[in-house]
Amino acid sequence: MAEETTPGPRVVEAFQGYAPPFDISRVIRSVLQVVPPNFLWGLHAIVLTNVAALSRKERERKTWGRRRVKLGEALGYYSQEWKGEPARITILVDNCEKQLGRSWMRFGIFRDLKLSDLLFHELGHHIHCVHRPEYEGKENVADQWSKRLSRKFIRIRYWYLIPVVAPIAGTIRLRRNIAKLYPEARH
Repeated sequence: MAEETTPGPRVVEAFQGYAPPFDISRVIRSVLQVVPPNFLWGLHAIVLTNVAALSRKERERKTWGRRRVKLGEALGYYSQEWKGEPARITILVDNCEKQLGRSWMRFGIFRDLKLSDLLFHELGHHIHCVHRPEYEGKENVADQWSKRLSRKFIRIRYWYLIPVVAPIAGTIRLRRNIAKLYPEARH
């Protein structure tokens, strides 16, 4: 039987003493299906791991986000191509699980939205670095790409929820705008 090759980056699981409560590789591959293939060019791998699998030096190393954060406390990070090492995205699944909760990670929609948002943010760093550099803050650009790709993912994957969620989101947005106009009316 011939081995199937999927276009784009490899999805690598590298857990140590940890097992996610769902098939995370399948989730990541389904999320990647909405990304245009040209944006995945140059990205070698998406590494799914946990904090215990990182070396002590890696856990203590700090990276820039909106603030300096230890890699062991981050949800994920992007490593650009450097000194012969290919570009990759690392997602710390156990930190995502701690933030969302193990029971919530079992629900497809919550899990998909959390992981897609994280993956698209890190992919936004790759797009910014390799494909479409912009002269704006790196985190702002990554957030813009995350929003753009997340909207596409939701439209494709959860299209049936849009008629229900859109009016609710519109009502919340309207309420916030009114509260900004009339701050003294808040009680």
